[in-house]
Amino acid sequence: MDARFLARFLASKKALALFLALDGTLLFLYAPSLGVSASEAKLFFNDSGALGGILRFSVSLFGQNNFAIRAPFILMHLFNTAMIYIVARRSARPIDAFFSALLFALLPGVNSAAILVSLAPFAIGVALIYLWLNDRCEPLAIALLFLAALADNLFIALILAAICYYLYQKRFLIAVLPLIFILISYALYGFEFGGKPKGYFLDIFGLYGAIFSPLVFGYFIYALYWRIFKRSEKLPLLWFVCAAPFALSIVLSLRQNLPIEDYAPFAALCAPLLVDAFMNSWRIRLPQFRKAHIMVASIIIVSLLFILALSFIHKPLYALMGDSGKHFARNYHFADELAQILKKRGINAVECSSKNLAIRLRFYGIESDDDYVISLVKPPEEKEADAIEFFVLGVRAAVFYLSVKQYANEAEKSADIDKGDDAVL
Repeated sequence: MDARFLARFLASKKALALFLALDGTLLFLYAPSLGVSASEAKLFFNDSGALGGILRFSVSLFGQNNFAIRAPFILMHLFNTAMIYIVARRSARPIDAFFSALLFALLPGVNSAAILVSLAPFAIGVALIYLWLNDRCEPLAIALLFLAALADNLFIALILAAICYYLYQKRFLIAVLPLIFILISYALYGFEFGGKPKGYFLDIFGLYGAIFSPLVFGYFIYALYWRIFKRSEKLPLLWFVCAAPFALSIVLSLRQNLPIEDYAPFAALCAPLLVDAFMNSWRIRLPQFRKAHIMVASIIIVSLLFILALSFIHKPLYALMGDSGKHFARNYHFADELAQILKKRGINAVECSSKNLAIRLRFYGIESDDDYVISLVKPPEEKEADAIEFFVLGVRAAVFYLSVKQYANEAEKSADIDKGDDAVL
């Protein structure tokens, strides 16, 4: 394929549409295979906030299944990827905007947010809409910040970024408005800060490394630093939206353990800044001096694709770990399959020694309290307990013991089942 033809194709909207179609297809095909975790089931049944409402609305449309739990977050992910392209296109070439969308979609943290239940995709979406509105109708952008302040204190970091941007522009009167919004959000929801120095600084860096991947995170810090000294242009609003929450999280981590989901979604919008820094360095060099750039880009892309593949194709790892409970995605597996087996046996209600397993089974239609008990610990009367086993590549990945209630009660007296079960489910 001719290099010029490829460059023209990547610079067209057809490339973005093709990528979104491919990304969406893969995510929607994967969604039914990823079960509901205990924390997600608790949100579905008990949460009265935005997340619980989103989950219940989706279930009302698609039924109570894995796909319904994942669908809203996949749709937001695709929307955010398209918005990254639109935001980047305001100041970058079409091909740079496409690479920005591609890099954003490949970030490990962004991929996780696309399939796991969290407010992160919606926080990213609000931030992107704010960036888009700010270029077209600033009063509407400020109004969006006010609505965000009323909605959740998750957006305090975004509003702080807006304050920093307006102060940078020396628009002090306008900066007062988002400051008032922060005070309103604090009055409504509070904001925890303080404490003694406890050394969470390295923990936060480690989390950012996992969200971006170590190589991209290192380049993220470089890109923020490089943009400060790019004196030919003023710092854009996007720089503040990424840098302010990141800097705030680093400063606060010196004294307290922070919920990274309150800061990382905004830092993840850095893709256009990273692509801009890379392409600026690429274009000022002759082709024979771009070998280092090609090598760095290749290593980053390969590492991101490897992490992405591991995120989707992780069940084979059970062949190495067995049923030890060490698999990082174990909390999302086997409850759906277990519920199907129980239903085939005519069992629609069981008592679980693990509350986490019980609420997961409840999501799949298995209620609590009946003549049967499910546990992960083998009851003393082995002959009366039916082992329900799940195998991956010939290796036992999980086992559940189904027994009548009287035998399970004897097991509870002889082992700390509740502690053992909840540790892995």
